Amino acid sequence: MKKIFLYTAAALATVCLAASCDDILDQKPTTSFSDASVWSDLALSKTYLNAQYQDIYSELQKDSRFSNFTIEVLQQWAYGTTNVTNSLISPDSPGLAASWDVTMGNPWKYHYKCINKINLFLENIDNVPGDDTERNLQKGQGLFLRAWNYHMLYAYYGRVPIVTHTYALDSEFKESRADMDAVADFIVKDLDDAASLLPVSWSGKDFGRITKGAALALKARVLMLKASPLYDEAGKGKDQSRWQAAAAACKAVIDLGVYSFKEAKTSDEYSALFFDPQNPEAIFEKLFDPNYGAGSKMAWWHQAPCGIGDGFQGWGTYDPSQNIVDYFEMADGTKAVKVDTVHLEAGKTPWEGRDIRMYSDILFDGDLWGYGQDEREVEVFLKGDENTVSGKDSPEGAYYWNASKTGYHMRKFLNRAYDMNGTVEDETPWFFIRYAEIVLDYAECQIELGNYSEALNYINMTRTRCGMPAYTDASSYDAVWAEYDYERRIELLFEGQRWFDMRRWKKLQDEYNNETLWGCVVTKYSDGSKGYNLHNFVATRRFPDEKYYWLPVPREELNRSSLIDGKPYEN
Repeated sequence: MKKIFLYTAAALATVCLAASCDDILDQKPTTSFSDASVWSDLALSKTYLNAQYQDIYSELQKDSRFSNFTIEVLQQWAYGTTNVTNSLISPDSPGLAASWDVTMGNPWKYHYKCINKINLFLENIDNVPGDDTERNLQKGQGLFLRAWNYHMLYAYYGRVPIVTHTYALDSEFKESRADMDAVADFIVKDLDDAASLLPVSWSGKDFGRITKGAALALKARVLMLKASPLYDEAGKGKDQSRWQAAAAACKAVIDLGVYSFKEAKTSDEYSALFFDPQNPEAIFEKLFDPNYGAGSKMAWWHQAPCGIGDGFQGWGTYDPSQNIVDYFEMADGTKAVKVDTVHLEAGKTPWEGRDIRMYSDILFDGDLWGYGQDEREVEVFLKGDENTVSGKDSPEGAYYWNASKTGYHMRKFLNRAYDMNGTVEDETPWFFIRYAEIVLDYAECQIELGNYSEALNYINMTRTRCGMPAYTDASSYDAVWAEYDYERRIELLFEGQRWFDMRRWKKLQDEYNNETLWGCVVTKYSDGSKGYNLHNFVATRRFPDEKYYWLPVPREELNRSSLIDGKPYEN
């Protein structure tokens, strides 16, 4: 039997949970502890548990984002992501991104490494002496963290080995890939157990820890996957019992009564929702404590325009597409008229009068940006005649290599009140799960169950809170689905959801094969007017075969054990 290499060493350095650091280790050196010490003291087991929170990376910490795998974004510095966008993945090239991205370079290896560390915790926590309440709170968090990593594996691979114990370096590996439903059911069981042990909320230094609501919300996400066509192979996404189970899970979160929507009348108010850790719709989030830190963030460098900031400038990595700009409705709910080229007088743009979320999510040519004395207009324009000069953020500017390839920059998650030249860390959180996702999930369940009016009620919750008119057409599945698709795409834009949605719906091949990524070229003339070429070719995606819905099991894992199959890439 082949051997498997899994990590059993405990992460025993003192690592503080973001916004939750405990002064519990003053009596001993805090760099390392023996296993016997850790599992004999609830204070030390809590320190070990805190370290496992750090393994959940947010999109703000990564060089590559899931949005690049859709038509939302062109990631101009690919960092290995063409493996996905050009459907080049295989057991010999299994990564979503470059190998230095620990969560995406080899997701299989990364998440099993995390699971093994959490299994070590769960194997020992019941025997740690001390207060039963504290022990159960720690166990609930551990169960959630294991479920989180398994839910990522389930989303990527569908069928994976279910491992509930640690492996030593010389252990025989006898696991095989479980059926998809068994994987989902295992995750749900962990989350049900976690929910029974966790509080509805935490306060003080423990704010930000996993709650009952987070466990129930992750359960809802897993059951949404289980009900969807890609994961429901037998029922092809039409098994009513699965949608009923997913709906019940969503409703359990809603009925907790602890999450709500905050009204946003302007784009700035909508933007501010994503800067506020106390946002009433935050269910599970990553906090960034300026005193202790919880992992470095790369958002500003990757998103900011290239001509703003200190000497390094922004890198313009994630460039929103013209496709997504075209998708935004007008503020009155009508569809925006698509044009290929337009010439407008000074002060006019082709982007006026839209859904306020567009201005919150995307930076346009002419927008004011920058902190304090660095504030100025974003200039992506090229010179239109000999009496003009190309803009600072354009392909002919001083930092041309970082200029946006689409003419747009990603504004969402960037807090204009943050001084990127200063010494204070940006505290903008990342919401892994927020109430909007659960409400929209519930709406999708109601669509699949034929309850169209009920679905519209929940779809409209995210629309009306930002001033968009309510949808009213509940006449058919197709009518309600079109309204739902718009609202889900726009409300969750750039949040890493769309790629997973398009996969679970088995619609990714349509988008890849039928959609060209477009950008906008802006030209400025000496009279101040500007010309806009709104559908300049940028890129295409490639999706030749349905096997690419799944990530391949890495070759090293296939070589370790004949019990693990390589389907659908290899028989």
